[in-house]
This record gives sequence, C-alpha cells and structure tokens, in this order.
Amino acid sequence: MSDPRHVLLIDDDPDMHDIIRLVLEPSGYRVTCHATGPSGMEALRRDQPDMLLLDIMLATPTEGLLLAHQIKRDETFKRIPIIMISSIGRAHGEAYGRELGADGVPVERFMEKPLEPAQLRAAVDEVLNGGG
Repeated sequence: MSDPRHVLLIDDDPDMHDIIRLVLEPSGYRVTCHATGPSGMEALRRDQPDMLLLDIMLATPTEGLLLAHQIKRDETFKRIPIIMISSIGRAHGEAYGRELGADGVPVERFMEKPLEPAQLRAAVDEVLNGGG
C-alpha cells in the first residue's frame, strides 16, 4: 500500500483544521495543519506536501497570497498545487493579487468559505490527480 497523499493546511482558524481533517482523512489523505505562515512554511520545507490548502487572510489580509507567490517562484516548491481558501471571495482575492503586482493569483483553485465537504473532497481529488 502506498503512503497517503499529504495535504498541508495553513489557516489561522482552528475550526478549519478540524473541518479539513474530518473531510479529507476518511478519504485516505494525511492532513497536517498550521495556524501561521511561518510555521506552515517551516513544515513545507521539512515535509513537502502533495498539496497546499492556504487561507488568504492570516496575520495580515494578504499573507496567504504572498506565501502563494513565494512558493510558486521557488524551484523546489513551485509544482506543489495550491488551493486558496477564504471568506473574502475570489474577486477580492484576485484584486489583492493585482495590488501585489502579480498577474493573477498563482493557484490551481480558489474555494470560498464555508467549504462544502463534497466540493472540497472533489477539488482535492481532481487537483491531485492531474485535473487541476
């Protein structure tokens, strides 16, 4: 049996940690959760995940977007698929990305909170299986 696919969540809401685990672990994913950008980046370097679920608003309103851009510019990590999750909506997330001087948000998906469990599971399955 192969190792379970590893999903790293960086979100400052502990309830999201519980929700993501409840949704993905029964489907065979290994989920690790971090509440801050720095601890999440340290975890990413230590145990590279198969996918990253990343909240836009962490310590600052744009920290998640900044992390996404940093990851996608790094040769070691740029192939890790990212699903952004946020309560601010896709349009606001993309506007933040433009304000940062980026040509769009460099992620595979954008999902709005509250997350629908079946949609989250389907998005993770699709992105990890190359449908991103």
